[in-house]
Parts: sequence; structure tokens; C-alpha cells
Amino acid sequence: MTRHSPRHRTVRAASDHEVVFGRNPVMEMLRGSAAAVRELYVAEGSQGVEAILAEARVSGIRIERVARQVLDGLVAGGHHQGIAVRTKPVAFVAIEDIIARAPSLFVALDGIQDPQNLGAIIRAAEVLGAGGVMLPKDRSAGVTAAAIRASSGAAIHLPIAQVVNLARALVDLKAAGYWSVGLDAGGTSRFQDLPTIERAVVVVGAEGRGIRPLVARACDFTVAIPVRGRVASLNAATAAAIALYEMAARVLPDPSGGPVR
Repeated sequence: MTRHSPRHRTVRAASDHEVVFGRNPVMEMLRGSAAAVRELYVAEGSQGVEAILAEARVSGIRIERVARQVLDGLVAGGHHQGIAVRTKPVAFVAIEDIIARAPSLFVALDGIQDPQNLGAIIRAAEVLGAGGVMLPKDRSAGVTAAAIRASSGAAIHLPIAQVVNLARALVDLKAAGYWSVGLDAGGTSRFQDLPTIERAVVVVGAEGRGIRPLVARACDFTVAIPVRGRVASLNAATAAAIALYEMAARVLPDPSGGPVR
């Protein structure tokens, strides 16, 4: 059963670090994304944090005991409950390195702004067998502590590339044998109508505006997810998960030897 939890709180601590604070958020970070944690800070005299400290020790994370005033400054006055962790920066890879690995399924994100959505998409991509994620350097949420937490640590394990020009990168992927399938409410295709595809890039647009016209023109297919309810559209992360599942069933072999269902 999926355990729902409150959003964790973050504050920019340095150009390449963020801080996650609060007992529940820190514990969830340690359990799901311990590889992303650089160090843990605990305010002197804090009570009720023994389980968190034990979790950090199991993961080999350095623990620093600091004055409460120091922790107050680290989280910019946030309600830290005596505990915080500093995350490691995510190491991006070159898009050429991902292409060289020739994954059957790949994800391109055109301006996702919400780090929770970004993390959820990265999580879905990793779970469903995608070989990497590509996002633009500008006009996109960063792979911050919020995104790492929302990805349940998948952002640490899945190769992520940043590109200057997403449309140009899709052209390069086409030259490498990839077909680009863009999610678009006005798309002219359905997943079941797509031809046999050996390698695919699922292109997901930003919340609200969707895929930009220039990026849409670089896609080989634009696919709409049928909506039958009263709500007009799906959340970007939910739509991405549906598309990844559909495409995984078409391009990825099932471990048992049969088609993916």
C-alpha cells in the first residue's frame, strides 16, 4: 500500500545543495533517498530523534550535532524540529552518454515547473524501465531535494541529462534511431495506433501549456490520452506515467519472455 505523507520542506543552502528539514521529511529522505544525503544535522538537546539517527548510521551518513541557533540559520527560520539533512548535488550526464547506452525507452521533459511533478515523472521512468531523462537547462524545475524526495531516490539512480535546445536534441535522437512520441491533448494518434517502435522517446510538456510548438514539430507522433470524466485534463506526472506504461509495453521485452502487459 502506498503511504501518503506531507510534502517535505526545503531551502536553498548553497548553489549545489539543499536542506531537507523536519522529522518526517528527514526520515523519508533517509529511507527512500539515503544516497542523496551528504550529512545530517541534529540540534543539541533534541528529543525524539533517536530513530532518525539510527537510520542515518545504518546508511553511513555523517551526523553533526550543532547548536539550535545554527540549525535555525541553516533552514532560514523554518520549523526544523531539531533535525535536517544536506543533500548531495545530482550529477548530470551528457545526452551522448545516454544515447550510447541505447535504451529502448527514454523521457524528454519540456519545461516541467513543479519539482514534485518532476520527481514523480523520474520515479515512473525508472520503475517502468526507461533508460534516462532529458530536460532543458532553462525553463524547468531543477533536480532539487524536493524532486529527489518525490522520485523516491530514482533521481539518484536514473541518468539525467540537461540540454540547451530540447527540439534539437530530439532531432539528434531521431538520427540515433529514436521515434519521439509527444503527449498532447490535441494529439492526432492513440497509443494503439502507433507502429512497431524499437526505440522511443516520450515527450511530456509543462503543466498547463503542454509541449511547445517547436518541440511538438520535432515529435514523430503526438498522442492524446482519452479523458472520459468531468475533469478536463490529467496532472503532468500522471499523464507521463500512463504514457510510459503504454510505451514500455511496446518497446521493452518482458523479463518472463512474453509481451509486457
